[in-house]
Amino acid sequence: MKTINTLFYGNHPKTGKLKERTKKIIKIIKENNGKINAIELEKKLGISRVESPSMFYKPLAAMKKWDLIQSHKTVNFDDKGKKHFKTEYELTPVFFYRYVEKTLTEMVKKEIELI
Repeated sequence: MKTINTLFYGNHPKTGKLKERTKKIIKIIKENNGKINAIELEKKLGISRVESPSMFYKPLAAMKKWDLIQSHKTVNFDDKGKKHFKTEYELTPVFFYRYVEKTLTEMVKKEIELI
């Protein structure tokens, strides 16, 4: 998990909490067969999306950027026609592997060409 966290956040000492939370999120999603509802994830992390959104969404944003997770949003309407959004997060390690391979390959090719 050290390498993955370094890819996501670099090596800055102030990212320690983010790295721990990322590891916890991955573990929670894996325990739920690779998918979890945002409300369930919020409860298991003990972090409110409304009160401290950056604590909840920052690690998810890094994982989405690197294709480690995907978010699936659905819109539901209640009896009065009000919209309700449901977000589900899915762990996608195969997409992550492809993204890392593609990114590193392109980076190395550019560096070799510049030499």
